[in-house]
Amino acid sequence: MRTIKKSIIKLISVQLVLIVLLAMIFNVIVVSKTQAASYTQYKKVGISEFPESYRSSLKKLSELHPNWKFTAFYTGMTWEEFVNAEVSAHGRNRVHKSSADSWKCSCGTESSGYVCASKEIFEYYADPRNFLTETEVFQFLEMSYNSSAHTQAGVESIVKGSFMDSSVTFNLDGKQKTMRYSQIIMEAAKQTGISPYSIAIKIIQEVGRQGSSSVSGNYAGYEGYYNFFNIGAYDSGNAIENGLKYAKEHGWNNQYISIIQGSQYLADSYINVGQNTAYFYKFDVVSDAKTGVFWHQYMTNIQDPSSQAKNLYNTYAKNNVLNASLNFIIPVFNGNTGTNGLPSDMDENDTSSYYVNGTGVTFRSGPTTSAGKIATLARNEVVKVIEFNSANADGYSWAYAERSNGTKGYIANKYLISCSGNTQVESKIARIEYNKYILTVPNTKMSDIAKELSITSYEAQDSNAKKIDANQNASTANIIFNKSANKSYNIVVLGDVHEDGTIDARDYMKIKNHIMGTSNLKDIEKLSADVHKDGTIDARDYMKIKNYIMGTTAIEL
Repeated sequence: MRTIKKSIIKLISVQLVLIVLLAMIFNVIVVSKTQAASYTQYKKVGISEFPESYRSSLKKLSELHPNWKFTAFYTGMTWEEFVNAEVSAHGRNRVHKSSADSWKCSCGTESSGYVCASKEIFEYYADPRNFLTETEVFQFLEMSYNSSAHTQAGVESIVKGSFMDSSVTFNLDGKQKTMRYSQIIMEAAKQTGISPYSIAIKIIQEVGRQGSSSVSGNYAGYEGYYNFFNIGAYDSGNAIENGLKYAKEHGWNNQYISIIQGSQYLADSYINVGQNTAYFYKFDVVSDAKTGVFWHQYMTNIQDPSSQAKNLYNTYAKNNVLNASLNFIIPVFNGNTGTNGLPSDMDENDTSSYYVNGTGVTFRSGPTTSAGKIATLARNEVVKVIEFNSANADGYSWAYAERSNGTKGYIANKYLISCSGNTQVESKIARIEYNKYILTVPNTKMSDIAKELSITSYEAQDSNAKKIDANQNASTANIIFNKSANKSYNIVVLGDVHEDGTIDARDYMKIKNHIMGTSNLKDIEKLSADVHKDGTIDARDYMKIKNYIMGTTAIEL
């Protein structure tokens, strides 16, 4: 009798707990929907529709890419309430545990190598105005499928060298099929309306270029199941098992189904509710009756949108579609009038302190591009330089530096700007590229190039390796022979495609013919033609040389 009584009391207690939990969950849902309903959100197209603090950067981007469209997404919320809502939930926003102390929240919350982000670093990465550069603006790119800009060849360029640079065989509807991963990704894009480039990059970010146990198909207990997007792979417990459990429950028993249905999940859960950029995937400021605001995010890492932006930009550049009609949806917050800079533990007044001037710059274990990656440095991060020009390799001069967390490594000089004087470390007239060429600007004497690069014992030569006067201006294909190193460097004068030391109509016509496909440039001519220094030769290079001849612009390193 006493046992039955205890059981009844225990049952009542459990029911009460469930009622309380359900009430709490219901309350959260109600609050989220109330928040969503309280924000009046709207979009306006055009640079003039943005606040003044956005316009200068957007105008520069528009000059580079006239076909780009910029859409202002007015969130209807104040910057203060957005920040407070995000940082009040510890663990919602994270940075790697190796980050500087100023990037970490004092709460000490840590999971899977990531720690809770500080308010200051959250504000930096969440402020759209910090990322309106040609590369980083791609975190605001609308993730929609565009048949004129997206191709299977473009997907192949993303997956090249990765585990997806291959074909897979699987059973589908009772038939055996073999497809390349790029084909599957293109099919997923067409079915879901998501950019195939975004799909491919997201997969690599989730499981790595060599793949992980999530996509091996042989994880113990979950053999034959795949989860390419780590959907359901929550940090609590074993993330891999969590994700594969989700895959098994949803029948993702081959690569094709996992990619197609995983992409559909992203479309239904994010794209179709308005979270259709890498920024919105992370920072949920889109009001929706279903998801509310703030909590519906795909990842916790606040640097993820910046990382995706770099990969997206490189993909569009490699495939010569940077000038396509692309739409960038950029959020605007009420009351965000100040600046939200990158926090640092370094003393910026120290003469050895330098800003990182680049996007996704790699901090390496040695002074070569093949050395191991220690970390990815954020733009405007402050580092302490221990020794400049500690080595020269792979076309770069390398600095030995220290991050604010005490980690030491190497960074190319070209990515450093002095905090004290805001002076570029890298030369403005010459630098070594690929350990083979010397890149220089028009009207530069060969003697000045040698002096700038600290080559004291040398001989100036023409393209046939015959000695010439070092006090004459350099031409593309001239040579500087470093006697002490017994090494020759071919000179590349930016804009001097015709290799005669002058820049005139013959140079831009060679570029135009190359673009039109009526003639091809040699390797050294391609380096000279790329005056825009983005790795591609297109109309921007042609126009820049034309404007240089007209005297309206300069050609710089």
